[in-house]
Amino acid sequence: MSALRILGRVTGWTCIAIGGIQLVGGVSGEPGMTDDATVDSHVRFMGPVFAGYGVSWLDAAARPEPDLNRMRVLAGLMALGGVGRLATRATLGRPHRFHDLLLAVELAAPVVVEAQGRRERPARG
Repeated sequence: MSALRILGRVTGWTCIAIGGIQLVGGVSGEPGMTDDATVDSHVRFMGPVFAGYGVSWLDAAARPEPDLNRMRVLAGLMALGGVGRLATRATLGRPHRFHDLLLAVELAAPVVVEAQGRRERPARG
């Protein structure tokens, strides 16, 4: 199995698990969340959306040769989430330290997908 396919599967199942935790646990499922009904409602709503995002990763990695273009789009969406975290830092300050790890993963996603895609499918000349 290709590393790109493994990456897509791991990312997909991780997103599905996180989405499930958000749906079931609400604000108690993530460190640093405020115990507020509005925030809890938002987290529980976004959980299934994030799980659906994970299903998209699984689908992109389903074939023996993963859909690199779709994986690029999905990684780009993840990076946009990281840009959103940077906007929070600029406007409200640093969130819980756990979000530093999430930010690093989100901004690295397109780089990892592209690097692995190039390794598995070298440019044809």
